[in-house]
Amino acid sequence: MSTPRTGRDGRPLVTTDQAAYSLGMQPKQFRGWARRRALTPAGSRPNPSRGQALALWDLADIADAVSRTSARQQLGAPT
Repeated sequence: MSTPRTGRDGRPLVTTDQAAYSLGMQPKQFRGWARRRALTPAGSRPNPSRGQALALWDLADIADAVSRTSARQQLGAPT
């Protein structure tokens, strides 16, 4: 069950910076990676700097995308 602050697997949603770090990427690289895999943020929260709202990502969605990518690579298909 997910709530506004947790994902499908019960873990807290993470910011773009945190999601990028978990995959060893810069935030801009992560956003491109997510866009190519049709991932969308699971929510948002107000930006403390009064700018655009911060996207929040579900780690379960990211894990699913990573596993699909690694499965394709094992089969020799393009990512």
